[in-house]
Amino acid sequence: MAYLLSNLSPRKGSHPVSTTTIHLLSPSTPYESCSLHVYYALPPLLFVDTHELAQRSTSYTFRHWGTKDIEKPVHALPDEISELLINVPAGTTTTMVNNAEEGGKDVHVEVPMHLRYGAPKSSSGTLDDDGETRSYEQLRVDWPKGFMLCPYSSNVRWSKQALTLPAHVLAALPGSQDGNIIVTIPPQADAFEAYDTLTLPVGKTKDIAFVESLTALTILACFIWLVKASWRTAKRLNTDSQRPKTA
Repeated sequence: MAYLLSNLSPRKGSHPVSTTTIHLLSPSTPYESCSLHVYYALPPLLFVDTHELAQRSTSYTFRHWGTKDIEKPVHALPDEISELLINVPAGTTTTMVNNAEEGGKDVHVEVPMHLRYGAPKSSSGTLDDDGETRSYEQLRVDWPKGFMLCPYSSNVRWSKQALTLPAHVLAALPGSQDGNIIVTIPPQADAFEAYDTLTLPVGKTKDIAFVESLTALTILACFIWLVKASWRTAKRLNTDSQRPKTA
């Protein structure tokens, strides 16, 4: 039976990459009539850049639901998940490799992700290896759900695990209402936890006043510098225009 493994790394940092491996057992013939899909439900702190994903059109296509704002911090956006549906093209060869131990093939799907700035915390934080005290937030990210869309007539081994998808995701599947059925690809049987945990640094509420004041002063200093530079440039151009021209 097919199974799925997923990994989100690095666990610390602002730009983790989700790497999902879907193992299809031999023979591969029953799968040739199926389409392969991976569904992600991302917490508000984690998002994908749709422009970045569009550059991977040779590996997969996608549909995205949720906010597309990549600049705002999490507390400035609605508290709701974003969703991503990856469609792996049939006959894809660049992501298919032989699996010598079990036979069959592995399909690798990589999705670059990004973390938003988290809401500041009032806690004192923890002591890092460098002696600095910082606040962190632990973010649980469930593994994506893998599945195939297959004709009823296909000879595919079924998983006993049911897969429930939102109505708008089902509607986005190609031919989902034309005699096809969803075949769930479960996590590997010996996978202890079907989720990853990310650690992201967050600010401290006691530092907000200082940061806001320093930001305002920096903007004011830049504005004064621009005014001064513009005045000097205008003065120089005016002086040059008043000089007598020589033949």
